[in-house]
Amino acid sequence: MKKPDLAWLDSAKEKLLPLLRRYRALLIVLLAGVLLLASGGLPGGGQPAQTAASDDAESGDESFSLSAFEADLNEKLAAIDGVGRVELMLSLDQSEEAVYAVNTRQTTSESSGESLESDLTVVSDSAYGEKPVTVKSLLPVFRGAVVLCDGADNAQVRLAVTQAVSTVCGIGADKVTVLKMAAAA
Repeated sequence: MKKPDLAWLDSAKEKLLPLLRRYRALLIVLLAGVLLLASGGLPGGGQPAQTAASDDAESGDESFSLSAFEADLNEKLAAIDGVGRVELMLSLDQSEEAVYAVNTRQTTSESSGESLESDLTVVSDSAYGEKPVTVKSLLPVFRGAVVLCDGADNAQVRLAVTQAVSTVCGIGADKVTVLKMAAAA
């Protein structure tokens, strides 16, 4: 069997190697750009990082649920050693509130003086229509808590439950009452 003539490969190698050495940095940058484009543009599956403003706008869609929060905290309190059965009731001083972006314009006229016009800033979404731009979402403020549990006759259990509820809800320990649960009939 006859070997293929590879002389052209040697001559091409002699011509390309000096060029590759000379433009090495440029070729590396070009290759990195091609790889980024092929992967979708950004590391992490091509998903762009969200800005704080879009996080705030999206978190406005998920509203606070007092019953879900109580159920979750109830579950955590029941896991404390010595607590036993637990029932929790939280009262709110202020419910959840959203603060929306507003455009304000000041106009001056000779007859009426100065006036301010303001309107709500909205974002148009083809699927859902218009929706106001949320600047921030204020979470509810708790007023107090009542906890009924089997282990409330133990001072250490009362202290642990009081500290847990106080920390999670952001209220003082004087606003948390821990009482012994009545025996099941």
